[in-house]
Amino acid sequence: MKASSALLVSVLGQALYILLLLGAALGLLVGIMLLIDSQRVLRWNAYLNRWISTGESLRVLDQPHDLKRIVYRRHRIVGVVVLAAALYALDVLVFNIQTRPLVHIFRDLANPGTLELFAEAVRLFLVAGNALAILAGIILVFRPSLFKGVEAWTDRQYSPRLSSQNLDAPRYQPDEFVRAHQRLAGIVAAGGSLFVLLSLGASRLL
Repeated sequence: MKASSALLVSVLGQALYILLLLGAALGLLVGIMLLIDSQRVLRWNAYLNRWISTGESLRVLDQPHDLKRIVYRRHRIVGVVVLAAALYALDVLVFNIQTRPLVHIFRDLANPGTLELFAEAVRLFLVAGNALAILAGIILVFRPSLFKGVEAWTDRQYSPRLSSQNLDAPRYQPDEFVRAHQRLAGIVAAGGSLFVLLSLGASRLL
């Protein structure tokens, strides 16, 4: 477990380093081009600048799907499945999972006492959730009509499209700023990218 975690962290770290290196090199190129041939960069921007709205593509995912008929039609099968899964998970959480090995594996991430407290809190939360799932499974098997009142209270649709309309609107202020201050934007982009490149190189050497 420790070896696989170290390998995953190493691979992700190398990938992030390469992405930062390529991004900084591209930023340096764009900054220099803004200083020596800003019109070419503006033409590149006009060609590449496309607005892709996620509203239409998320419309299908945002439609409600009613599963109550399927659940109530086969309520005994669904109840048995929920009951079996909750009993298995509860057995694992209560008898087979210990927090100390987990704390030992992730001991470098934070204080061991805090990690142990967090892991134990998560375990107890999952135990309580599976205990409720056992109760729900029993109700589904023997008397699913008891869920009618709970459904009337909890069955709500929350659409993210209304709250994300402002986030889904295009923002052209950065383009307008670059057009109005081409030399300043070039200096900032080139200087910032050069600093990142030097920092990445120094960190690699050290």
